[in-house]
Amino acid sequence: MLLVAGPASQYIAEKMAPLLNLELMKVESKTFPDGESYIRFPKSVEGEDLVVVQGSHPPQDRHLIQAFLIAHNARELGARSVKLVAPYLAYARQDKRFLEGEAVSILTVLSLLRASGYDSVYTVNIHSPWIAEESPIRLVNVKAEGALAAHLLEAGLEKPLIVSVGKKGEDMASSVARVLGADYTFARSMRDRETGVVRVELGEVSADTALVVDDIISTGGTMVEVVKALKSRGVRRVYAACIHALLVDGAAKKILDAGAERIIASDTIPNDYMEFTVAGVLAEALSK
Repeated sequence: MLLVAGPASQYIAEKMAPLLNLELMKVESKTFPDGESYIRFPKSVEGEDLVVVQGSHPPQDRHLIQAFLIAHNARELGARSVKLVAPYLAYARQDKRFLEGEAVSILTVLSLLRASGYDSVYTVNIHSPWIAEESPIRLVNVKAEGALAAHLLEAGLEKPLIVSVGKKGEDMASSVARVLGADYTFARSMRDRETGVVRVELGEVSADTALVVDDIISTGGTMVEVVKALKSRGVRRVYAACIHALLVDGAAKKILDAGAERIIASDTIPNDYMEFTVAGVLAEALSK
């Protein structure tokens, strides 16, 4: 088996290689003047079982095209099997037709990954875990709550009130709280589909320190409102934690300005707030 580092996620592949005791091959890549992607394997892949580590974080379309090229090239050059490890899998938010005529984007992406030559896809805390039942390709959703909780213990953040948003967030919060031996609660959020404005409902809380957890922080709108709600209820220290830190449109500044002490994120997406890695949980999943 050969671990292949795609251009989007070499830093994670480098962490995974020693954990899996696999040889690491870095894909050669460049961008042509017209914006098209170039991919080359520096050594033969004929007869090899490949594990390709290539996330699809922004720029999503470029990283996905690179993933398609890597798999199709590998198959044409005689690779026996090709698995994809995408620490962040793009387009998972559009998992159904909210309005008539919309594309179900995640199913399109998964179909294209299969068509390009992948046998299976491993990803971390996909935004729509239920899509695995409909996926045209084997989809393994690896959860990173344990890695987050272990990091919080090492950082000395003991027994904060864990706060999450929504049903999926409640499951995540309960997992983190169980490891920390802490209490948890959840807020309800409503987003206006036309204006994008987020409204949060949070009951009474009694805590000195709170940790708000979410799978993804994108624009930060929901996180900002939860942080504000906690501060207005007298919580002295509020931390914002997530697995996937997209942090677009100045999200990090908005969260910190709202009163958060700091932002804690994983390395699924390169960002300025990476405090823990998902390399271990991905390596463990692949080993199984």
